[in-house]
This record gives sequence, C-alpha cells and structure tokens, in this order.
Amino acid sequence: MYDVSDRKNAVKTLQTCLLELSRVIPELPSHAVDGVFSETTRDDVMIFQTHAGLPCTGTVDADTWAAIKREYDEAVEVRECEKGLPFPMPFPLALGARGTPVTLLQSVIGDLSDVYRTIPAPTVTGRYGSPTAYAVGLLQRRYGLPETGTLDALTWRRILNDYTARTQLSKTLDL
Repeated sequence: MYDVSDRKNAVKTLQTCLLELSRVIPELPSHAVDGVFSETTRDDVMIFQTHAGLPCTGTVDADTWAAIKREYDEAVEVRECEKGLPFPMPFPLALGARGTPVTLLQSVIGDLSDVYRTIPAPTVTGRYGSPTAYAVGLLQRRYGLPETGTLDALTWRRILNDYTARTQLSKTLDL
C-alpha cells in the first residue's frame, strides 16, 4: 500500500540528490530538503533536465530519475575521493592550468614513469600542457578510467595510491 509518507520520503530522496548535484552543476541552486514537491523542486528538476539534455517537463520520469541518480552517484564518488587528500587540488586540472598543483602532479608522474616505461615523464614546469595531459590520459587508461587527459579527484586518488604503493615498496626493498 502506498501512503503519504512514502511520497514524502521519495521527494526527500530526490531533493537530497538535487542538493548534492548543486555542488557540481553551477546553474542548479541549493535548497532545503523538506519532502514537499513544491514549485522550487519542480524548477530544480527542470534545471537538471536542461543540464542533462532531457525534455524539460519538471516531472521526474524514469529517464530523469536515472540521469539524476547516475550524476548523483558520480558526484558522491568524487566528493569521497576528495576527502583526506594530502594536498588540496583545484579539480579539475586541465590544459592551461598553472601553479604548485601542476608541479606536484608532474613530479609524481615523473616518478611513476620510472616504473611505467610507456608513460613519458612531463617536464616539471608548473604548466599543464599537452605532455602532462597525455601522461594523465595514459595513467587513466592504465587505471580503467575514462581517458580524458584532465585530472579529476578520482584520477588523482588513483595516481596517489599508485605512487604511495610504489614508494612503500621501494622503502621496503631499500631501493
């Protein structure tokens, strides 16, 4: 049997997903989770539908819910990857980025390239150019991630895990 509390919980779940997505979709405002499918919630659904390239109806049909859930799961995974990173990175890092985060990335890739001979070490310049993007793309392929050449939180987490494991192994073997 379906009752009002079931609907309220479903709307709360929807609003929770939209609230999380407001962190990664700039045009989506953040609103309180109250379990009421108000005009505000409808408007947020329409903004998401436009963002996702879906028909802008304000109704949460199966396609809209699947898209919301997929993007929500990705956003939560990225947020979890960002937790506890030893160095704050301004994700994403892509062509044209500059500064200390790029220098750190290039240094770490340089060390990994000693292990993975097919990954060329980018010159440590502090500028995210084509060589850095290429190396990041090759590492993404190695880790089974989409090969974008752009450093996101998940790619950085995998690179750091790999780097840390290799560093620990070197210390253990006294290399």
